[in-house]
Amino acid sequence: MQPMVNLALRAARNAGQDLIRRLDRFDAAKSTDLEKAKFIADCTISLEKGIIFELKKALPEHNFAGRETGHNGDNRNQPTWQVCVIDDLANFRVGIPSFAIILACLNGDKAEHAVVINPINGDEFSASRGRGAQLNNRRIRCGGETNLSDAIAGYTQPLGNNEAAFDQRERLMRLMSKAFDLRNIGSNALSMCYVAADRFQGALLSNVDEFALNAAGLIATEAGCLLADVSGQPKLRAPANLVVTNPRLLKPMLARD
Repeated sequence: MQPMVNLALRAARNAGQDLIRRLDRFDAAKSTDLEKAKFIADCTISLEKGIIFELKKALPEHNFAGRETGHNGDNRNQPTWQVCVIDDLANFRVGIPSFAIILACLNGDKAEHAVVINPINGDEFSASRGRGAQLNNRRIRCGGETNLSDAIAGYTQPLGNNEAAFDQRERLMRLMSKAFDLRNIGSNALSMCYVAADRFQGALLSNVDEFALNAAGLIATEAGCLLADVSGQPKLRAPANLVVTNPRLLKPMLARD
């Protein structure tokens, strides 16, 4: 495993352990909405700062970009680490154990190393460009399913009520009639990693932000998956509505009939 990935995994694990301790001490049932919002803000900001501090000790010349804490560093000749402590906040808010800590190391606009972990169940997905993807230190590859009717597909709901969201809901309805079954685990990053590990055979995802797109996108690509926006174009820009799947299911997933 690459030293950069080991470093990122160690920082993510430490943040995950801290997050679990905080959850154990917090009584959500007896807390008001305001107290819950403060707890979430405290978790995301402090743990994000903790990850960046740990990475910065080993890589002081690198740049860092947290989803909550913003950009830190302006050395254009050095890589940039993107950090997101909780993907998906909606699951975290109500105690559903399906959210991820995300780290990605970007060289320019390309992710070179990525880590996505679920601190609740211990899943640790990682990848380095050109070196494959791993789950808990074991190599993973996407599956080779050829029939959508035999596939379990992941999905996430689109946000809002605009035309793009309406079109995405129509795609979900078509997918529901074609696939063997659909699963919504909430986190876009984990959904992409599940396709990489062949837990899902494909996924139709909505409003994927740059943190999930860069980190989980590299893991999925290194596991042999194809990513495309819902119109079939391979170039993706966050926030993206996208399809991720094994190469044999891309065309059926994108079909409009």
